[in-house]
Amino acid sequence: MHSRKFMVSNTSSVNTLKKYSISDREILNKRIKTNPRYSGVRPRTNTGFNTQRRQELELEIRKYYKVRNDEVYRRISLADLLQLMLAHAEDIEAAECENQNVEKEKERAVVPIKYRDEVENVLHKMTELEMEGRPKPPECPYVIIDIRPPQDYQESHLVTAVNHPAARMSRAVGWECPELLMYKNHAEFIIVVYDDAEDVAPEVAATLQHRGYSNIFMLSGGLRIAKDKFGFPLVTDDTSHVINQEVAKEIAQQVSVTVLPPLSMADASDWWEAASRIPNYVTPTDPAMTEPPSTVNTGRQTARSQLKSRDGQTARPWR
Repeated sequence: MHSRKFMVSNTSSVNTLKKYSISDREILNKRIKTNPRYSGVRPRTNTGFNTQRRQELELEIRKYYKVRNDEVYRRISLADLLQLMLAHAEDIEAAECENQNVEKEKERAVVPIKYRDEVENVLHKMTELEMEGRPKPPECPYVIIDIRPPQDYQESHLVTAVNHPAARMSRAVGWECPELLMYKNHAEFIIVVYDDAEDVAPEVAATLQHRGYSNIFMLSGGLRIAKDKFGFPLVTDDTSHVINQEVAKEIAQQVSVTVLPPLSMADASDWWEAASRIPNYVTPTDPAMTEPPSTVNTGRQTARSQLKSRDGQTARPWR
């Protein structure tokens, strides 16, 4: 294709249009200018759980989780922990309603005034004798242990969490806090330890496991995923160790509109089904998440070959 030439009087020919050849790659770099008016509008076409979304999910998993092959402890996801917290809050609310009903029934009981005080004293003493000598069971089915330094714990921590610095584990005597002793090896209760981003928590969980704790769990993702996905009121500076009904309702509302990444790519399809149920769900826009993978994609890799198992090895169809 030849460039057009326009003859100008008393001047030489001037090229007014840029010449492009078929082999010129610069024409491929031309981009259409985006309209800022439609920057927040999502495309209506839903291509499903494609390769791009799979790569974004894999980057998000690498960002929050540091799963190793030599883990001797068990993990608990933030979603499971929140479900446990909300279920316990519902039980507390139901128990409070039952206590109110029992008190109302006691008030309606037909007991002569002159004998009412004596009956109440006898029942109170019988209850004290029954409870005497028995260890008091924990009221909450879980305990959350924050192993960060005290100054970090006072700034922000998970609601109902108890501070137990990791440096205390090096003591020869008195390395256990009262909460650890109360929940140790309980058949129905669990102990959850966490830190900022799974830096020290794996060592603490493994140490407690080796020292005889059989109900130890480590929170996958630590406080970092709770801050990024939820924030307040799940992450707070309150040290009351109690979750009230208002906080429980706010957390339940956040859980209903939040999708947490799975621990491995094996649950990728389930994650996409859960994310597709939430209207206007937007994939993460963290700069660390949008960076392209380090490996060069030649276009010959299939979606199955890009899946990775927990040990980091590429999943092969013939295995």
